[in-house]
Amino acid sequence: MKKARNHSMPILITGGCGFIGSNFIPYFLQKYPNYLIINLDKLTYAGNRENLKDVVDNPRYKFIRGDI
Repeated sequence: MKKARNHSMPILITGGCGFIGSNFIPYFLQKYPNYLIINLDKLTYAGNRENLKDVVDNPRYKFIRGDI
């Protein structure tokens, strides 16, 4: 028998403020409630934090400005 999981599995998304990432992140947060999204984005010309304004207050979402 599987144990119930009461914590979030972290998932790292790079470039999450761009076109694809900013559509993927809200979808993923809604569809998979046991995951934590860590969005790592450099915020160059293609990335805009405003694209994710609907998930900023979600406790399972974290934004980190950075470059890899």
